[in-house]
Amino acid sequence: MRNHLSRLSLHWRPKIGEEHREQYVDVFKHSISAHAGLPPYAQARLIDLISLQLRKVRQYPCLWVSVDAPGEWYVEEIKRLVRYRIPTVIIEKGWIPGGAFCYRPHAYYFYDWDLEYPEGIQYPYIVGQDGIKAKPLRILRILACLKTAHTIEIASLAGYSKTTVRGLLKELLAKGIIEWKRIGKYDGWAIKTRGIRQAHRSWNVPRGVHFAQYRGEVRYSGERHKRISRLWRAWLETAYPHVQIWESWTEVLLQRGIPDALAWGQAGGEEILFWLEVDSGHSAKRVMGKRYLDRLDLAIRHANNWNTKVVFCIMGPFWVVDTFALHLHGDRWDHRIAVIGHDWRVFGELPAYEFGRWRDDLDKTRDWLEHRSRHSQGLSFDPTQYPRKSKKQEKPKKPKIKSNKPRYISPNYDDEIPWQRDPNDR
Repeated sequence: MRNHLSRLSLHWRPKIGEEHREQYVDVFKHSISAHAGLPPYAQARLIDLISLQLRKVRQYPCLWVSVDAPGEWYVEEIKRLVRYRIPTVIIEKGWIPGGAFCYRPHAYYFYDWDLEYPEGIQYPYIVGQDGIKAKPLRILRILACLKTAHTIEIASLAGYSKTTVRGLLKELLAKGIIEWKRIGKYDGWAIKTRGIRQAHRSWNVPRGVHFAQYRGEVRYSGERHKRISRLWRAWLETAYPHVQIWESWTEVLLQRGIPDALAWGQAGGEEILFWLEVDSGHSAKRVMGKRYLDRLDLAIRHANNWNTKVVFCIMGPFWVVDTFALHLHGDRWDHRIAVIGHDWRVFGELPAYEFGRWRDDLDKTRDWLEHRSRHSQGLSFDPTQYPRKSKKQEKPKKPKIKSNKPRYISPNYDDEIPWQRDPNDR
């Protein structure tokens, strides 16, 4: 990603008798990539922060945002979320804005060419300038968004194998920008403050701004809930080999709604989004049914606004998926939305989705679990050969020796009061 100062020279034909002069537009170019680990919402907030910084150092600044993305959804979503504090144009990589009226709002012309690079604006980041190559940098950016994670979760979000990710993590560990940390029952990885600074520098985050609230997951969830959300990309690649996943994010904030995980990819030559909702089943059936029906409505609205196909998946215990299916009224929706359900105990399996209908694989999951329970009964070893560990024998308590000290007796204060005869007693 680069962020450098450039100017566009716009020639125009003067009228008869007018002197020929050139007009210029003070343009700053900011290049971003869809594979940088940030969802569209975080990229939009970063553009707003850069716009505020440019407005302090220039009178008529303009921002040209070049987006490197394989599809159109990522660019269009950024356009919807940016607040356009200064004249801004957001276009795909390889395109050049035509003039001042391509910006929103339109840019201002001026005639001064000798403008120096403003102080306080950092120069563009070049991959490798701090000794971190592209693949380790991708792992570092993912950890900056997650803060703490296990190796398998990082591998899923990065799209790399676990063997490759282990080597990249060791490389970052040797640089002292990540560390081991106990996460729940197992050891995982945590990013240090130095690593967060390098990740911010690679995203061209301006100095002195608060970006932590935009880069990470927007809400807290349980360990199992979080783990399944982070494995969503690996789950999809295992279940649907024909689908190409470009990027995946967890707890991502969209224009409407916050899916637990969102994967963006391509299937059959068309862009497709996989929206995941995970529920552990601790809510009442009525509350849970209404909650996810509302989120399904949000997914349908997104599909209509983006003109993009969306696969909505509800995942949780067996009875959670069954309860959600009972709350559905009919099994046909818009042709852009497909709804599926799956038991979260079976990794790498998903039902075949069909747009406009509800599909689940609960019967297949039930058969698979029964087969696994039957197979687990015929163990190849005798459990009686491994007796339980005997409990530690508690030491007998010594009898308590009675004290020879005299016992304290509380005084009876009623005896000190002299007795008086009741005058009514005759």
